[in-house]
Amino acid sequence: MVKNFKKLLVLSSILVLISSASSFADMNVSRISGRDRYETALKVQQKYFNHADGNLAIIASGKDFRTALYGSYMANALKVPFYVIPNTGMSRVMLNELKSKQVNRAYIIGDYNKLNKSINNSLKSINITPIRYTDKSPNKWADGFDGQVWYTLYQSLCPEQPPGDIGNMILINDNIFPDLLSAIPFTSAMAKRDNMMLSGYYEDEYTKQNDYMDGYAFIIGGFNSVPSKYITHQNYEFPIGLVRERWLDEEGNYNEIYSGRIAGQNRYKTAIEIAKAYKPVLNKDIKTIILVDGTNYPDALASGTVATFENGAILLTQPNKLNEDTRDFIEENNIEKVIIVGGEKSVSKNVENELRGL
Repeated sequence: MVKNFKKLLVLSSILVLISSASSFADMNVSRISGRDRYETALKVQQKYFNHADGNLAIIASGKDFRTALYGSYMANALKVPFYVIPNTGMSRVMLNELKSKQVNRAYIIGDYNKLNKSINNSLKSINITPIRYTDKSPNKWADGFDGQVWYTLYQSLCPEQPPGDIGNMILINDNIFPDLLSAIPFTSAMAKRDNMMLSGYYEDEYTKQNDYMDGYAFIIGGFNSVPSKYITHQNYEFPIGLVRERWLDEEGNYNEIYSGRIAGQNRYKTAIEIAKAYKPVLNKDIKTIILVDGTNYPDALASGTVATFENGAILLTQPNKLNEDTRDFIEENNIEKVIIVGGEKSVSKNVENELRGL
């Protein structure tokens, strides 16, 4: 009896070890990183692109998250390479990279005070046509920087559709990097599928005169980011969260759309709410998480490319410890793969080890 009990204990121990090993093996954890933000972004593009579709690339400043993330949004919607560079100019490595991808046109995202004029000349020297996007719009149909980016996507992806109004707009505070960063792959997919425009929230004389502004498709961020007077599709009853609208068409078929404010109590939870929206809104099951530093943006600027190609969502963490809410989401949703974007100063080895232990 004692021998059988000992055998049972040994067998139980073996099963626990096997179970732990299986859990370890179930989730693939990897990292993409370079010496700095520029090399990290370069390595991302080299991993996912052999050549540039349409011979087009998008270039942005690595020191201005707003213009860089709009560049990422644009690049992901078009599925073209996206690079961040220093404000001072193009390196020989970058010029060789563009030539190797057979680029002959490049959108430069940002004013000359963000990316200086020498960049245009460097591109021309290797027969690449530069197209500059600045805060002053030359296009009568596109007011402001975000409008220019959207109008290019509209002309490229959906020229046969009417442009739409704010009912086709995703509103966000683009002066706060975490929400914008987390939203990039989701909003890129919505631009590609439904011609939706990602727009920065701002106050002007018209909005100040109104007690509420309703009719937006989605708002990303809590009331501290985008004030409560901004409302999606007249969803006064449900100020936060997704709302499904269903109706019967003339042929008796049900149609449905989702709208709503996607927000959590903090940046980490807002990123999680965006990840949760993929299934109902885009009909995508998320099994891959792109994990980035939620306290600073440099290494994460190209994370949208990874999320787009890996069919994943971007989640945030503290640099030295895996964020608890992010960890819970990964465990509860049976995530199969986590790709860390950035070096160990952005997302430490401790975080990587925590992930491997889940």
